[in-house]
Amino acid sequence: MWVAVYAIAMGLLEAVCVIYLRRLFPVETNYPIPPLEKMNVEIPREACTIVMLAAVAWLSGINWRSRLACFFFAFGIWDIFYYVGLQWWTGWPGRLITWDCLFLIPKPWYGPVLAPVLISLYFVGACCWVHGREIRGKPMRFSVAMVLSQAVAFSIWYLSFVKDADHITKNGYAGVTYSWPLLIIGAVVGIAGLWLATRPARATVVLASAAAD
Repeated sequence: MWVAVYAIAMGLLEAVCVIYLRRLFPVETNYPIPPLEKMNVEIPREACTIVMLAAVAWLSGINWRSRLACFFFAFGIWDIFYYVGLQWWTGWPGRLITWDCLFLIPKPWYGPVLAPVLISLYFVGACCWVHGREIRGKPMRFSVAMVLSQAVAFSIWYLSFVKDADHITKNGYAGVTYSWPLLIIGAVVGIAGLWLATRPARATVVLASAAAD
């Protein structure tokens, strides 16, 4: 609960920071971000955000699995409430399909607001599941296949956000279409990996029971 409270407050504070930055560096019509040479403060801000989320996850978890779950749980809530704050105080985004510059590390990420919100909901749901199993004494096995599935899902999502980054940075959003199939494929891979991660534990129980018989 306290991780969620922290992430909500952090997301709203992030929205305030971005409102101030946009007033200092107004965005030109049809262009997603000001010239990067004017945004020397933006990349350190994003890096500090990740450090803060990692720090609170480390303090909140009981082992590396639960700490990892706490990190992505906090990340998902922070991201969602960042957009809640922007919409609340500025009226932007007007629609969930409005495009945004999502992140700048290691290069600009672009996509409609709905895309990162859906991924954040996946983070929150999956991490609640992992953490819930942990505190019930039924930890999920982080097998190589499970870790690879999540890495592949994240890579597919990353590709969906950066594949048109150079065009958008130079020419704006005109003529660009977000690849929703890539988002869906990434989600299927990620969910399948989490589901398969429960199979070894079940198999172990069956084998142990058979051996006892």
